[in-house]
Amino acid sequence: MSNTIRAATRADLPLLAQVERSAAILFAQAGPELAWLAHGEPLPLETLQALQQDGGVWVAADGQDAPAGFLAAQPLDGQLFIVELSVALPQQRQGLGARLLDAAAAHARALGCAWLTLSTYRHLPWNAPYYARHGFSEIEAVALGAGHALKLAREAQDGHDPALRCLMRKPLAR
Repeated sequence: MSNTIRAATRADLPLLAQVERSAAILFAQAGPELAWLAHGEPLPLETLQALQQDGGVWVAADGQDAPAGFLAAQPLDGQLFIVELSVALPQQRQGLGARLLDAAAAHARALGCAWLTLSTYRHLPWNAPYYARHGFSEIEAVALGAGHALKLAREAQDGHDPALRCLMRKPLAR
C-alpha cells in the first residue's frame, strides 16, 4: 500500500518523535563524531504544535494512516525554512522525502516565497548531496538573512560542528 502525503493533524504530532528517532539511527552509523545525534532529543512536541498550527507540518502516512515520515517548516527571512525532514528507517529510499519536499515547496509558493531553505551536513550522503539531487544548492548565510545566520549559530551552540554544516536553498518556480 502506498504512502499518502498530507497535512499533519494534532493526533500525528506525538508519533513524530519515533519517526525522528528511527531516522537518526543513521547518524550512529556515520561515525563517532555524530553518534550523539542518534541519541539526541527529537523536536519538542510544543515546537511541532506551533509549526502545525501555522500549516507547516506534513506527514507521509502509511497504509494504516500512521506517520512513516514528516517534514516540519517555518517562515524565516521571507523564505520557508525546513526545520526537520525525517523518514523512518524502514521506509527510507522509497521517495517519501522527495514527496514531502514537494508538499513544502507547494506551501512555500502559496506563501509567496521564492526559496525553500534548510541547514544540513555537507559530508553525509543523505544530507547535502541528497538535497542537491533535489534542486538545492549551498548558499552563504549572509545571502539569506539574519534568521538563517542565527540558526547556524544556534546549531553550533548545540554541538554541531560549523565546519561540517551548510545552508542550502532551492528556487521555487512560480
